[in-house]
Amino acid sequence: MSTLAKRPRKDSSGSDSDGIDRPRKVCRLEDTGVSGDRVADLPQTTQSGEMGHTLNAIGISGTASVTMVAGDFNVYPTAERKIHKWMKAPDTSPSYNAARKKHQPGTGSWFLDGSHFSKWRERPGSVLWLYGGRACFIIKRPCLALTSSRSRLWKDNHVLSDRCSSTMPNALVRLYHACDDGHRQPLESQLENTLAAILDSFDSTYLVIDSLDECIEKADLLRWIQNVTSVTSGRLHLMLTSRPEPDIEHGLATVCNLQKVQIRDEYMTDDISAYLDARLQSAGMAKWREPEKRKIKQTLLDGSGGMFRWVALQMDDVMECLNKAELATRLATLPSGLDATYAKIFERSKHQDSLKTLLQWLIFSESPMTVDILAEVLAVDFNADGGPIYNPDMRCERPADILRICYGLVTEFQGTVKLAHFSVKEYFIKHITNEQLSHSIIAQTCLAQLLYLDGPNIIDWERPESQNLDYIDSSFPLAHYAALNWVSHFHASGTAAVRCLPVHQLLLQFFTSPSATWSYPLLSWVRIQNLIINAQQHPRYEPNVLGRALQSLRNSRDLPLDASPLYYACFAGSFVAVQHLINNNADIDRVGCEASTRPLLVACEEGHLEIAQLLLDNGANINLTGGRYGTALQAACARDQLELATLLLEKGADVNVVGGIYGTALQAACTRGHLKLAVLLVDRGADAGAEGGEYGTALQAASVGGHLKLATLLLEKGADANATGGRYCTALRAACAKGHLDLARLLLDKGAEVDIATGGYGTALQAACAGGHLKLAALLLDNGADLHVTKGFYGTALQAACARGHLAIARLLLDKGANVDVAGGTHGTALQTACMRGHLELATLLLDKGADANVMGGHYSTALQAACTEGHLELAALLLDKGAHVNVEGGDYGTALQAACARGHFGLATLLLNKGADVDVTGGRYGTALQAACAGGHLETAQLLRERGAVELQLQGDSVSVLNAAE
Repeated sequence: MSTLAKRPRKDSSGSDSDGIDRPRKVCRLEDTGVSGDRVADLPQTTQSGEMGHTLNAIGISGTASVTMVAGDFNVYPTAERKIHKWMKAPDTSPSYNAARKKHQPGTGSWFLDGSHFSKWRERPGSVLWLYGGRACFIIKRPCLALTSSRSRLWKDNHVLSDRCSSTMPNALVRLYHACDDGHRQPLESQLENTLAAILDSFDSTYLVIDSLDECIEKADLLRWIQNVTSVTSGRLHLMLTSRPEPDIEHGLATVCNLQKVQIRDEYMTDDISAYLDARLQSAGMAKWREPEKRKIKQTLLDGSGGMFRWVALQMDDVMECLNKAELATRLATLPSGLDATYAKIFERSKHQDSLKTLLQWLIFSESPMTVDILAEVLAVDFNADGGPIYNPDMRCERPADILRICYGLVTEFQGTVKLAHFSVKEYFIKHITNEQLSHSIIAQTCLAQLLYLDGPNIIDWERPESQNLDYIDSSFPLAHYAALNWVSHFHASGTAAVRCLPVHQLLLQFFTSPSATWSYPLLSWVRIQNLIINAQQHPRYEPNVLGRALQSLRNSRDLPLDASPLYYACFAGSFVAVQHLINNNADIDRVGCEASTRPLLVACEEGHLEIAQLLLDNGANINLTGGRYGTALQAACARDQLELATLLLEKGADVNVVGGIYGTALQAACTRGHLKLAVLLVDRGADAGAEGGEYGTALQAASVGGHLKLATLLLEKGADANATGGRYCTALRAACAKGHLDLARLLLDKGAEVDIATGGYGTALQAACAGGHLKLAALLLDNGADLHVTKGFYGTALQAACARGHLAIARLLLDKGANVDVAGGTHGTALQTACMRGHLELATLLLDKGADANVMGGHYSTALQAACTEGHLELAALLLDKGAHVNVEGGDYGTALQAACARGHFGLATLLLNKGADVDVTGGRYGTALQAACAGGHLETAQLLRERGAVELQLQGDSVSVLNAAE
C-alpha cells in the first residue's frame, strides 16, 4: 500500500522556527524511473530495491508486495514505541526478495502502458478489477501493486524510521487506547474502522489485493471492499486481481467506479514470448541450436492459451530432453492444459503414494510445512500389520529428496515448502483425493508419530532436555505438529462419527495401556502440547496460513497432567475410546487435583453430544461443579450447544447452580449471545436476576455484547436494570462502554439510573466518553447525566474523552459546561491527560477553552511534565507558548527537564533549556537532569546538559561511565 501525503512539508530542512532540529517525516511517491543522479542527491533512503515493470514471478504463490520500513523503534516517544511494539507486523521482506529473483523484466506493458491502468492511477476513488483464467495470474505475483511507482520513506540522522505525518496516526492511537492500551487485540471491526480513518487522512492511497479468489474468507473480504470503497471519500485507488468467479462478480456489482479488465490470451503472447526468450538463453538450454530453440518457442506459444504456468512446466520438461529425437517427441505430445500436465506429472512419478501423501499435507495442514516435517511424514508405514506405524527406517536419508518427489508441484524457500500454484490444489482435490480422506491420513500420521514416543528409551520425560521444544523439534520434527493438531484433523476427517478401522485402532492404542493407568504416548502428547502452549509460540507465518495457524493455537489448551485417560478421550471426542474405557471399568467421575478434570465437564465444554449421553447413561454426576465453566450445563451454554443443554436439562441439571467464570448457565448464554439457549433456560426456571460471575448479572452480560433481544427478554422476565456487580458494575455502563446505543436507550426506558458511579469507569457517561461513543454520550446528557461526577480511573467524563483522544466528545462536553480544570483520576486534569497521551488537537482545544497549563496533580504533576515524559515535542512547545512554567517541581521526575532527560528526549531537552529550564534543579527520582540522563544512558543528552552548565554531582555506577563517555 502506498500513500501520497496530504499536507506537504513547508520546510524540508527539518528545523523549526525555534531552532530545534526535529525529525523529518515525509512520504513521497517516486517514479522508479528516477535517474541515478537524482537518487544520489536525495537523503539516505530505506528501500527494497528498484522496481520497474514487475508483473512476472514464475512459481510464486500468494505473496504480496510490501514496503518494509527498517529502523529503531526506540527513537519514538514512549507511547508511540508501545504502539509500534503492539502492532509490529512480521517481516515479509524475505518472501518479497525471493519472489523478486523470479521476476521477468519487461513484461506486462500491455497493462502498465494502457489506458485502464492510467485511469486507475489518476482518478480518485477508482477501483480496477483485473481478471483472467486459472493460470494467468502466476505472471503478476508478488509485485503488481503500483508497478511503475513505489513508495519510498526518507530518513535523516535523527530518525531511523520515518512516518507519513508528524505523529502516529490519531486513528491508530485511538485504537491502541480502545484496546486497553495494547493489553488486548482489536476486533476485526475496529481494525476496519481504523484503516478507513487512516486511508481518509491521505489525498491518495493505492491498495492492491491479489488473488482474491484464493481467499478463504472471501465473503468477508468482499464485504470489506464494498464498505471501504464507500467510506474513504474517493481517496482510495483499489486494484483487485482474481479469476472471474460468479461470487466475486456479484460481490463487486455494487462497487462504484469499477473498471473491469480481462486478461485475454492475445495480451499474454508478448509476455510469454519474452519469458521464453529468457529461458532459452539460460545455461540449461545452451545445448540446442537456434532452429531447435525457435521450434520450442513456437510450439509452446501455440499451445499456451495464455497460461504462463503451463508454459513454465513444459519448459522444465523440455530441459530434460537429451537429444533431438526426444525433443521432437516431447514437443509432439505436449499435454493440453494444466489438468493434463498435472496428470502427466503424477503418471510419471516413481513415488506416487509418497507424492499423494505429501500433497495431502501441503494442502490440508494447519500450519506451514517444512522440509524436515514432510520427510518425517513419509516415515509412517500405512501397510503395516495392525495399522499405521511410525518406522524411523523409512525416513528420507536426505530430507530434501521430498522436493524431488514433488518436482513441478511445489516451491521451497528457507526450508518451508508450499504449493507452486493454487491450481495444484484444485486438481488434486478434483482428481486424486477428497478433503475428509486427507484429514484422516494426516490424523493417522500424527497418531502414529505420537505412539512411537512409547517409553523413556525414546523420550525420557524425567530428563531436563526433554522439557525443551528445540530438543523435541530436532529429535522428532513431526511431534510438535502432531501434538498440537491431531485432534482437529481427527474431527475434520469425520471419523469421530463414522467408523474408520485404522483411526480407531490407533485411538485405542493411544488411550489404553495394558500395564499402567496411562499409556506413555498419551503422556508424551500431553507433555508436548503443554510445552507448546506454555511457550506461547507465534511463528511468523505467511499471510495465507497465518489465520489457520493462530486459530490452531487458540483452539489448543493447556492439558492437566493428573487427569484420567477417560478425560482425554472425552476431550479428543473419540466415542470409540470413551466406550472402550467405560466398558473396562474406568471411573466415570474421577477427578485429578482440579475439579475441571471431570470427563463430563470436558465433554460438554468440547460439545461432544454422544459422548455426554454415554457418560450420563453410565451414571455420571450431572451437577458436579468445578473448572472454567462451573457445571456441565454452563459449559454447554457457553459453547452454544442447544441439543446438549436440552439433554442435560432433561437429565436433571440444576439450571441455577452458581459457579465458573459466567456465574450461571443463563449468564453464559447471554454473554455469548445465544438467544435460543436463553429462552430454553428461562422456560426451565432460570433466575433472570441471579448474581455472580464475571459480569455480575445476565442482563449486564447481554449488555456487554449488545444483545438487544436478550436484554429485552431478561427485562421482561424481571431483571433489575440497576443491579450492580461484575466488571462493568451496571448493565447501562456495560452498554455504554461497548457502544451499544439501542441497548442503552432500552435500559434508560426501563428505568436505569444514569449516574451510578462505582468501579474503574466511574459513570456510564465516563464509559461512553472513554469508548469514543459520541451519540451515546449525547443520549446520556439528554437523560440528565452529571458531567461533573468525579469517580473512577479517569476522574471525569472530560478526562475520559481526553485520555482516549476523542476530540468531538470533548467538544460536546465543553459545550455542555464541563469544568476544564477539575482534577481527579490517575492523570490529574483533562489537559494533563491529553498531554500524556499525545493528543495535540485536544490540548489545543482545552487551552482555547481556558485550561490552566500550570495546574498540579496526577502522576506527572503538570501537563508539561506529562508531555516531556512521553516525548511529545509539539505539545511541550504549545504548553510553553501558552504560559506553562518550565521549572515547576513535582511528580515522579521532579521537573519537566529531568523527565525529558530521563527518557532521552534530546529535542525536548533542547527546547526546555532554550525556554529557560534550570539545568541544576534537584529533586525527583534521579536528583538532577544530568543524573537522570546518565542513569538512562543517554550520552547525547548528557553532553547537551554539560554544555549548558550542568554541575557534576557525585555519580555512581553506570552514571559514572556515561559521564566519562561524554568527556
